Amino acid sequence: MRKECCLQVLFLSVLSIFLIFACDEKPKNPVAEYGDALVTSYKKGQIAGEEANLDAVRKSIEAYHATNDRYPQSLDEIKDLFGQNEIDLSKYDYNPQNGEVSVKK
Repeated sequence: MRKECCLQVLFLSVLSIFLIFACDEKPKNPVAEYGDALVTSYKKGQIAGEEANLDAVRKSIEAYHATNDRYPQSLDEIKDLFGQNEIDLSKYDYNPQNGEVSVKK
C-alpha cells in the first residue's frame, strides 16, 4: 500500500510539473509565425517580375534592331512592342550606342 501511495505521489508530482511548464508556453501567433515567409515570397515575386520585365525590354530592343538595323534612340521607340503589358520604362538606363539596358540603381 505504501508503495502504491508513493507511486501516486510521484505521478501527481510529475503531472503537476508538466502542467506548470505547459502553462508558460505562449499561444502561437500565425501572423508572426508565417509573416516572414509571406514577405519573403512577396519580395521574390517582385524580383522575378522585375527580371521578366527587363528581359522583355531587352528582347524588344533586339527585335527593333533586327527590323530596323539600328538600335532605338530611346526606349520610347519600343513602347508599342510591349502591347498590353505596360512596363514603366523610366526604371531603366539605356545606351542607344550598343542597345544595352539595365535597371536604374
